Amino acid sequence: MTARRGHGAQRSAWDYALGLVAAREYTVKGLRRKLAQREYPSDEIESTLERLQSSKLVDDTRYAAEYARQKLVIGGAAVRRVRQELQRKGIDRTIIDESVAAVMSYEEVDHAASIERIAVKKAGSLGNLDPRVKRQRLFGFLARKGYELDAIKRVIDRVLR
Repeated sequence: MTARRGHGAQRSAWDYALGLVAAREYTVKGLRRKLAQREYPSDEIESTLERLQSSKLVDDTRYAAEYARQKLVIGGAAVRRVRQELQRKGIDRTIIDESVAAVMSYEEVDHAASIERIAVKKAGSLGNLDPRVKRQRLFGFLARKGYELDAIKRVIDRVLR
């Protein structure tokens, strides 16, 4: 074990990273950030990441596919929002495109039904607000979810008749 500034005796980057990936999935970028926060030397971080990737313990493609499936199928998120989130997590654009396309084709995601389900649920939680305020809040909520302007207008017109 080596001593690190302010941390006393610490596990190796490999041991620390194994503990992290045993608890949940990480992207390469996310794991690199966690290791850097612990002040491991950059060469040790990079060799640890290479080893984890070669052993398939860290796999951005697998991460992106599962993340897209969870958000699009179960969470009802907009494709644009999922793409943005994956990009923020450091996933390569090609991997993002392939993951989203695979989910959309294999899972048969119905965006119109997803946005409608989310809009109905949110509208119900807004109670007896003034109709204009209710419309504004629902619009903002759906926009933050990443839905397109035209889709938001259509669903609001249906839901808040």
